[in-house]
Amino acid sequence: MVCTLGDSQASGMNEEDLLRRATEERDNIVSRYARGREEGAPIDPWEDPGFEIYHATDRYGFIHDNRLPQKADPHELRLRQVEMEREKKWLKMLKAWGQMSTTEKLRRRIYKGIPNSLRGQAWSQLLNIKTVKEAQEGK
Repeated sequence: MVCTLGDSQASGMNEEDLLRRATEERDNIVSRYARGREEGAPIDPWEDPGFEIYHATDRYGFIHDNRLPQKADPHELRLRQVEMEREKKWLKMLKAWGQMSTTEKLRRRIYKGIPNSLRGQAWSQLLNIKTVKEAQEGK
């Protein structure tokens, strides 16, 4: 929240008090950084990598109610394997994009899912971004 002079007068703090408070807060932050992770250093829970919320986020950054398992289950491993196989196929298809003879294969692969790591490249090709950029050069 940005504190204006009107806000500070309403809360009973003048500009000098606000500046002193800001200086104290800044000094506190700097001293915490200087101490680092030494024993006994005060750490807010959200600053600690061991904080529980960091263990409840999946690979996409979604937060889950329960702690996620340390090891992936067989189903998860199989899904990753399938995604890697799809990635290989998509890489091959993207390299030969201009030579594609069938759109049915492309349609099937899109419905099965574009691998996360190749979505940007795939959409760039699907939307023909290079040609659009060249057509709009200088606009």
